[in-house]
Amino acid sequence: MHLNIKVAISIVALTLAAGAGATEQSTELQTYGPLKQPRPVLGAKALPNPGLDALQGDGIYLINGARVANLRAADKPGAENRFALTETTNDAKTGAVHSNIDAGNFVLNGERRPVGRPNFAIPAPDGTVYLIFSGQNPLRVAVTLQAFDVAGQHMQPFLRTPDNYLKQEAAKVGSATFPAGSVAYLVIARFIDDVLMLPARESFTGASSTTQFVGNFSKQIPYCLAYEDRKGAKPYAMLFKPGAKKGSVELFAAKTGTLFCDRDGVKALDEGEWEEQTIGGTRAVVLSFPANVDPLDTGVTNVERESAKIAFIEPSKGTPGVRPGKLYQAGAKIYDYQYRFNKTAADSVRGALSVP
Repeated sequence: MHLNIKVAISIVALTLAAGAGATEQSTELQTYGPLKQPRPVLGAKALPNPGLDALQGDGIYLINGARVANLRAADKPGAENRFALTETTNDAKTGAVHSNIDAGNFVLNGERRPVGRPNFAIPAPDGTVYLIFSGQNPLRVAVTLQAFDVAGQHMQPFLRTPDNYLKQEAAKVGSATFPAGSVAYLVIARFIDDVLMLPARESFTGASSTTQFVGNFSKQIPYCLAYEDRKGAKPYAMLFKPGAKKGSVELFAAKTGTLFCDRDGVKALDEGEWEEQTIGGTRAVVLSFPANVDPLDTGVTNVERESAKIAFIEPSKGTPGVRPGKLYQAGAKIYDYQYRFNKTAADSVRGALSVP
């Protein structure tokens, strides 16, 4: 829906409260929370990098409540050393390796393209596995699987959200432990190419082009950035300082509890930068902020803090209009704090949770 910018248009700040209110169940678990990178549960024994071996045979399992996804690779390669992948899931939104980011569609040559499912895996000598997603111009993601022998370990500490909080269902497993032969995996992913990504639920900015977008939010009406609603959060209202193709952005405290975005005061708290870029044949305004601005207060989640920048993307095909999304930078790490399991470990977790 197109909105009238003259009628005080703005974007209501989104609340990304992943993990808010989660309750830790033990002294050990209280040492966890938002971290800059995953660290294994105490007592988990590191195993050599399994590479493609982890995906072969029964593959790896992601268990999120009643939602289960399984990714497995063929035992023998096809052409160009590609191993066919099969992903099964009982929930369309749950994938075995990419459920930790809001990936609705990536945008290539101005066109939205579904992320789809990984079709092939290509192993590298260093243990990295390159996943090739479906499509004429597929996404390419490099994945490293850190493996841990968890036999005899309590299950509960391994049932974690992408943001490293205890999952709600963890209390159900009580003091259950993993049987012999159980392996858990932490996943670190990297996009091979710069990728513009739109979320599953898009929102409109009221602008038909990146130039109009910058102009709309450079006068009196600010743009409110999404933020994680948490203790110590600093919601920001942003105003652009226009330039030819780049410039600065002023960050003001945003008024909370209002329908439309507004500044809480006239003094800027900080300053960032914007730049119009063409990435994969698509125009976008990409934001950069200084290190003292917490990414969680700009719409970037903890797992993306090294890889993602806020981007306002201008699709030229399909539904028009500039949309807020993200630029995932090639080679930068996307962390995931939730564990995947081999079949032995997954079966024991599913049994403890009474998940079929």
